[in-house]
Amino acid sequence: MITRPHLWLWLAILLAFSAPIGRSQDADFQAGASPYTPQQLQELLAGQNKQGVLNFFGRMPNHIRGVDWFYEHLMIYIPDQDQYYTVAVVCFSQADGRVWQVVCYPN
Repeated sequence: MITRPHLWLWLAILLAFSAPIGRSQDADFQAGASPYTPQQLQELLAGQNKQGVLNFFGRMPNHIRGVDWFYEHLMIYIPDQDQYYTVAVVCFSQADGRVWQVVCYPN
């Protein structure tokens, strides 16, 4: 028979082991801890190569279309609109493979 103290113990153990499993890859996005603005992302990523972008986000993009990488589930703050955007499209130049533009969208 499970008593009330044992029930709380089992719930605590269940939560402790299920939290890392249920967490999405995007929860580890370091930039999300302190949201960047689209302008800051542009300044930080412009001129970076693909490895630099991977290092910044700490993961592969959610989608790749041609030379554009789509990162989803982010926290990008738009101060003028007082809202958060959640998608960043990193556009690489075909000429040298470096970031030339970062475009952010609401999801």
